[in-house]
Amino acid sequence: MTGAEFDDLAEAEMTDRNGTVGRLNDHFPALLIRRALGLNEPLTGRRARFLMTSYTHDGNWLAHGWKDSLRIVSEVVPKVRGVDEPAVWVQEERDYYGDCESTNRFAVGRSRVWVEQYVSSTTPAEDPGSVVWLDNLNRDPNTPELRTLHSVQGHPNPVGARVVVAGDSVETDLRAVSPVRMTNDGDLAITVMAERDWYRWARHYPAEPHPSLRWEHASNVWVE
Repeated sequence: MTGAEFDDLAEAEMTDRNGTVGRLNDHFPALLIRRALGLNEPLTGRRARFLMTSYTHDGNWLAHGWKDSLRIVSEVVPKVRGVDEPAVWVQEERDYYGDCESTNRFAVGRSRVWVEQYVSSTTPAEDPGSVVWLDNLNRDPNTPELRTLHSVQGHPNPVGARVVVAGDSVETDLRAVSPVRMTNDGDLAITVMAERDWYRWARHYPAEPHPSLRWEHASNVWVE
């Protein structure tokens, strides 16, 4: 897929950022991951990850890895002490949902930040048991990446995973709370709740179901 095609996907974002849109029809929910460097669009509130690197005492590159489950809480800031390029402030999602004004946040150079958003794709997810993952070994990490979500049916352990519900409308920013279960009518179903409530549940509702907890038909639920 070309860069222009990825840009078209981003412009046709699956949700309106209020969490719902119309039915997907023949499309499939997918996660588009793009480098924030060069994006000319608002960043505040977006899901993000950033590239961490470590070095030896001699300055040689040692290792790298990703830190995800973050939210961007500022637009690009030209100068931040200790950062040698324009930066954005990011925050752990659990803190973002708990208190968006929390000071528990940190600055990351814009070139190290990748933005995540849901889009719709005409291509279904590959079989998890296939060797398609080998294609990623030679993928340029600077180019956008499209990850089509998988149906929750057959997922070995979706508890805690981010999910998208695609029924009469599409709803995002949800978490799976249970494995897939069979109802008394013989249907497969799973419990989900809003991600904001999922982070707060243990603190406020330790011994009873949260009011936003609900059952969804497993055929309508897609997992990252």
